[in-house]
Amino acid sequence: MLELKPMLSALWRNKISALLIALQLGLTLAIISNTAVIIHDRIEKISRPTGIDVDNIITVGLMAIPQDYDFKETVRADMDLLRTVPGIIDASYTQHIPISQSGSSSKYFNKPNQEIGGERSNYYFVDTHFINTMDLKLVAGRNFTENEVSMDNSDESDKSAVVIITQQMANSLYPDQNPIGKPVFPGASSEPMEIIGVVERHLGAWVDWSKAGNVIFIPEIKNRRNTKYLVRTESGKRDETLKILVEKLYEQDPQRVITVKTLSEHVDRSYAIDNLMVKVLSVVAAMLSFIVALGIVGLTIFWINQRAKQIGVRRALGATRTNISRYFLIENSLIAATGIALGSAAALIANQYMVRDYSQPVLTLLPLTICALLVLVVSLAAALAPALRAANISPATATRSV
Repeated sequence: MLELKPMLSALWRNKISALLIALQLGLTLAIISNTAVIIHDRIEKISRPTGIDVDNIITVGLMAIPQDYDFKETVRADMDLLRTVPGIIDASYTQHIPISQSGSSSKYFNKPNQEIGGERSNYYFVDTHFINTMDLKLVAGRNFTENEVSMDNSDESDKSAVVIITQQMANSLYPDQNPIGKPVFPGASSEPMEIIGVVERHLGAWVDWSKAGNVIFIPEIKNRRNTKYLVRTESGKRDETLKILVEKLYEQDPQRVITVKTLSEHVDRSYAIDNLMVKVLSVVAAMLSFIVALGIVGLTIFWINQRAKQIGVRRALGATRTNISRYFLIENSLIAATGIALGSAAALIANQYMVRDYSQPVLTLLPLTICALLVLVVSLAAALAPALRAANISPATATRSV
């Protein structure tokens, strides 16, 4: 405590340089703390459970060349073929690839003839093998049966009136109720579709959608010249099975264009911007920390060189190396504390604007405190080497230049 008065006096004499370092630390804290919550938010988003066996699924896109293509027979033959290929657990039809940023959505209601309100949901036309192919967990009800799957353009009387939905969608339509057997009405329709099953989760098509996880599966095969298949392989056999799968499909019918990708590729592409943001912001935070550390090192060395004679005098009067190094570390801590106080206020103010105008995550006290401690540690670590150098100044320095 006896050192505090001369320490404050020394800082006042060098107030401009000390204030600049404090402001630099404050700006660094404001940027790093807001960057940290954005990075955490993106990492949480990327690591969300999909409900799907992403690593072992292959996606197949098919486009027929002939105009008079027998679509119904083609799907049947392809499915029979794919399900017998070694290494393939199951295969399914769908009109959209999950987590690919491509899909369809509509509003659904729990009462007939509604137009206002409701719950928007991503929807998929699927067959009876979709649940198993995706490795979705059925938590209530049952899967579709073959006679519930209708073909597009068939008579309305033949169309299926049953659906399977995700748990999230069930909670939205029928909170705190058992959804099995309950009706779902698409758009302003008066014709109900009965909920026969609930799967634990399925992220859906769009990773950035606020309703991601609201999904409805409809048992119908669309009659189109282009379609998509999903294929789940045994663990570790995806890549080798992919090559066999392409060869088999071409042998079966060469009159079509076939595009094959892994579901992992679709997922990586969907999260590409989020991954890039995490990397860029991490580099920015690291560079800011490094720059502020260099500033502290430079300033501390400058002050030590200015006070070399005074340090020598103190050593001659009995000050230990520990006393000298502690002096500069405490001095640096005072600057850091000022910067942290200014930076904390700036971080919270900036975050309010970011939340309001850009829908960024809220900065709470916990990440702000962690980032403040990190800035303090960086500050002390940067000052440590110069402080140890000051402690090694000889008492004989006091007699020089006299």
